[in-house]
Amino acid sequence: MDPITLASVAVVLSLAAGFGAGWGLKPDNSKDLIEAQTASIEALSQGNQELVTEVQRVALEESARQTLISEQLTAIPPMCLTELGGDPMSPLCAWAWCVRTGETSAQRCEQGKLTELINDLYRSEACKDVQ
Repeated sequence: MDPITLASVAVVLSLAAGFGAGWGLKPDNSKDLIEAQTASIEALSQGNQELVTEVQRVALEESARQTLISEQLTAIPPMCLTELGGDPMSPLCAWAWCVRTGETSAQRCEQGKLTELINDLYRSEACKDVQ
């Protein structure tokens, strides 16, 4: 090899080695980046925890409401609950109690008379123009 070529190659290699050494010794910014990433992960984690807490609260309220409704429905027929649009003084409520308990004030369920009363009530409401 020619001494000038050899010197040129040596200079290029020295520059490359110097650039590589300088790149390796530059100040490290990864610490700042990792701290920023950690802060954002903590913020996301706290937001997720708040979301989980809110979802759990809503789920518990919904569960309590469903339990209350199911307990009321097993204790009282839906036709008798005003919260569900029923009327405790209606013939339909009396019929539901009769069917549920199997008795009336006469100690026997008279479903036939209640059914006739309910049918007459619905006929009078639904077929006003026919009468």
